[in-house]
Amino acid sequence: MATTKTFEMKVVLSIVLLISSVANGAHEDGKDGKDGKDGKDGTCNLYDRRGLTEPGGGVQGQMMSITHPATTGGKNSGIVQPSAAGKVSSTVHTAAPLGKSGAPAAGGAPAAGGATAATVFDVSKCPNAKGDGVTDSTQGVMKAWEDACNATTTTKILIPKGDWLTAELDFTGPCTAVPPIIIELQGNLKAKPDCKSFPSGMWINIYKASVKIMGGGTIDGQGCDAWKTKKSGGDALPDSLCITQCPDSSAENINILNSKGFNMKIVESNNFVANNLNITCAGDSPNTDGIHIGKVKSVRVTNSVIGVGDDCISIGDDSVDVTISNITCGPGHGISIGSLGRYPNEKDVKNIFVSNVTFLNTTNGARIKTMHESPVLAATNITFQDIIVHHTFNPIIIDQHYFADKPGPSKVKISGVKFKNIKGTSLSNVVVSLNCSDAAPCEGIDLADIDFTYTGNSTNTTLGSECCHAKATFGGKMNPPGCVI
Repeated sequence: MATTKTFEMKVVLSIVLLISSVANGAHEDGKDGKDGKDGKDGTCNLYDRRGLTEPGGGVQGQMMSITHPATTGGKNSGIVQPSAAGKVSSTVHTAAPLGKSGAPAAGGAPAAGGATAATVFDVSKCPNAKGDGVTDSTQGVMKAWEDACNATTTTKILIPKGDWLTAELDFTGPCTAVPPIIIELQGNLKAKPDCKSFPSGMWINIYKASVKIMGGGTIDGQGCDAWKTKKSGGDALPDSLCITQCPDSSAENINILNSKGFNMKIVESNNFVANNLNITCAGDSPNTDGIHIGKVKSVRVTNSVIGVGDDCISIGDDSVDVTISNITCGPGHGISIGSLGRYPNEKDVKNIFVSNVTFLNTTNGARIKTMHESPVLAATNITFQDIIVHHTFNPIIIDQHYFADKPGPSKVKISGVKFKNIKGTSLSNVVVSLNCSDAAPCEGIDLADIDFTYTGNSTNTTLGSECCHAKATFGGKMNPPGCVI
């Protein structure tokens, strides 16, 4: 077995921002009709809304240091070795035939020096799998998952360089392998272009299994043709990557491209880390949220670049202790708490911290949105700070009349919200909009050091703030001035 040294690579993350011509009143968050579908417990389809992130640390073209394991040996050697200081050695095995027995390949003994050995299931060695972009490799990829899941050692699924075309992939646990199962995506995993290949409404569904997704490759939803079929009020298109009930998991250093529906959903998956993600869809693609987060505790989304046709990141109900930092968002609809109050039995959202974000050519910046006739719940202890905004229609907005198609008011109580050190340019004259509910007025809304200039097309360049049913305080430099409460 050959040995190699891990090496550090400086990767220039080139942010391709789709500069979309955004008109006042342009398509916004599915207001053209129902943008999602109801689902069943235990699936990503619990949510209609939002979710995605890309790398970049909030700075276009930032240099990042990423460490990759090097591979050696011939094409068929399949051997990956750690550096002298490494902790894991990996031996590649051809995945066993797909079957209920799921017996892992032989091997997986501890490596010399006490390092933990990982049994690697290389998709390229599975029957019915070719990285030619034409062959349907669904069966081969599923075979690799089942054997890795049913092993009793540390396991890795290797998707090597190439274009691997698949239909729906159902990566379901619970697994007997030592968690997390590593999914190393080096190549391009490509979804079939037609929607009928995804009957569950999901392409890659990871359920009840701890995973570590990495490798620098691309998840390509091939959604361009599907977007053209999306009708107002019609069914949602298939989502690309759904991670549900997967505790202590992560997704790092991957690209997500042209999802038909949502790019990524993180649901009921506590202690999740999303880092160095690059998520890209056309600015006018319908309901292609970057990352949607819901029913979670302790989630971090960092150092990512997201440019999509809907919310870059959305945070749904029952989300607690969520940190979002070093994000570049645009095009898209901003970073949103909500929408909240769409469904009965929703639970509170609290302890959300969003910082070091750059919004570029987005419809919204920092946003909280709730529905009419909502159940009684609360959104509290939320901070948006250290944010740069360029050419955005609604830089700072609380909207408790989102989808105001029902007569009853929102009963979501919003309190303890801070907007601090937010600066940039606005395409509208209203920079701060606090449009709260008369049934549950906003309380404890603090704004400080807000500084904007107008870059819209109106001859009226005066900037202002609007507040309704909001108890707000304003401090530091305020341009525009705060509301007179």
